[in-house]
Amino acid sequence: MAYFLGCQSKIDWNNQVVFLTGGSNGLGKSLVKELLVMRPKLIINVDIADNDITHERLQTINCDIADSTQLQSVCKTVIKEHGTPTVVILNAGAFDAKSLVDSTTRDFRNTLDVNFTSHLEILSAFLPGFIERNSGHIVSIASILGELHAAQAATYCASKAAVISLFQCLRVDLKHLHNARNVKTSLVLPGLIQTQLFGNVKHSKSSRLPSWLTDLALPSINPNDLARRIIVDLNTRRTGDIRSPYFVHGASWYYHLPQFVLDILEYVFMIILITSKPQSRKSRDS
Repeated sequence: MAYFLGCQSKIDWNNQVVFLTGGSNGLGKSLVKELLVMRPKLIINVDIADNDITHERLQTINCDIADSTQLQSVCKTVIKEHGTPTVVILNAGAFDAKSLVDSTTRDFRNTLDVNFTSHLEILSAFLPGFIERNSGHIVSIASILGELHAAQAATYCASKAAVISLFQCLRVDLKHLHNARNVKTSLVLPGLIQTQLFGNVKHSKSSRLPSWLTDLALPSINPNDLARRIIVDLNTRRTGDIRSPYFVHGASWYYHLPQFVLDILEYVFMIILITSKPQSRKSRDS
């Protein structure tokens, strides 16, 4: 039964070295707390922000993952000192709330470097070790906006779409090119998470809809709950997608709806997400 569910026996946390990006804030911080409960051998938190969690099993490395040179150096140091990590969680993210007209190439490059290019750099450094030993777990925090679309989120949506495509290709490569079927992968596709990254996105003071309706149409996720869900998949060594909350599961059917329904949904989401005087909100959970 475990084979058909895509999971195996529980992981031995005492031997796990976890490499995590963006573990000082938001979902990353929740993941660090949940991981410490599991008592892995070591958690390596790579982050540009200061970390207020101190623990003998936690090491924080200050690094701007948008800087390729810095990130490559960190990965080489980790391999030299600890070997290839057994668990890699690609969590750090950037969100720049601008319309496509107002977005510049520099805006897109910054968002792309944090949300997508850092994935490439880290996978390039660690994948050979994963493949050689044919074990480990790779987690990528994508977004349902990589499958859907939203106003004032063009660069974010595009970068998350790239992450989803990259991760699906990774699964095919591991399975068919490298015969590394014991390397597990989890692709996380959440809606709005209750973190600083999206703190001002959902509930606009100028929204023309009551708060109870926005909660129903666009419910948000508690980062602690999502972190625990990710730990479950790590603990059971399950390969698969993690989608939350409920509306995310229907995303694959979104573009098959009649056009008039799409128009209504776009209008509802627009007045939920956009203020009467849109302002750029550049946030980063990393």
